[in-house]
Amino acid sequence: MSTAISTPTSAHNLTTLTLGINKSTMRESFLQGLDSSTVANMVQSFVAANPSPTPLTPIVEALFEAISTDNAPNSFNRDPHPYLRRFLDASAYFLPSIVHAGVAGPLAGPRALQMQIRKYSTWTPTAPARPTSQRNGPQAQVSSSATSLSEEMQRIAFDRQRRKDHIQWARIHAAALELGMLGMGRVGEADNSGYAYAMGRAFSEMMARDAVWESDEVEWVAGICVLRAVIRTAMRGDRRQRDEYDELLRTYEGRWKEIKDEARQAVVTEVLLSAKDDLARLDDSLS
Repeated sequence: MSTAISTPTSAHNLTTLTLGINKSTMRESFLQGLDSSTVANMVQSFVAANPSPTPLTPIVEALFEAISTDNAPNSFNRDPHPYLRRFLDASAYFLPSIVHAGVAGPLAGPRALQMQIRKYSTWTPTAPARPTSQRNGPQAQVSSSATSLSEEMQRIAFDRQRRKDHIQWARIHAAALELGMLGMGRVGEADNSGYAYAMGRAFSEMMARDAVWESDEVEWVAGICVLRAVIRTAMRGDRRQRDEYDELLRTYEGRWKEIKDEARQAVVTEVLLSAKDDLARLDDSLS
């Protein structure tokens, strides 16, 4: 790979490729499942053309867009695992010149994903529409009402999309935890992998514990998605941990009854049942 780039013809091709690489082409590369080394070369070219302390943020955003625009019939059923695996495989080819938030080479990819997951793990309610100033005359009032209605419809659509995105990020968070990507880049290769395991799970456990107590149902959906991944990646043989997860699942089950949106309730139903099966497997290891 590196020797091919050193030739004049290849250098010319790389320059041409650089000019055409943006978030859209990166998104397509993930959607099409291009070869990992090809994706890595595209990322390398993008980073060279767009230097930044965190140059991989647009790449992770393109990855998110690929997952969100997949042609699955239900947006909540799009499995992030294959996409994250493609990103992880491509990251293995990253050269030391790719540095994201102080982390260089292959670990820069997981580092960028970790930062975006933390950024989007907290739900912030959409701001209500600002009241429009009243103007005199019937025509002015009709125009003002039409504008207010249009703005409110746009706000509702924007809020609906933000809720979908929040749940999608939670599913990505869960998949990243299951793939072991949240502990990467925290310790050196020579250090104990158990430390990386614990550090990678700490944030996820905290998010799953807290989300169920928040006021918005979208946070409950996000929380149960992450909790299932926490259970799936739990160490076997810890009865106290198992009992804690069981109690937390019961709390989420209580929240399930309060969810008003049918699509979100269906998601929680599926995840709850699956999480209970995963918890039962923890029980088997204790018997």
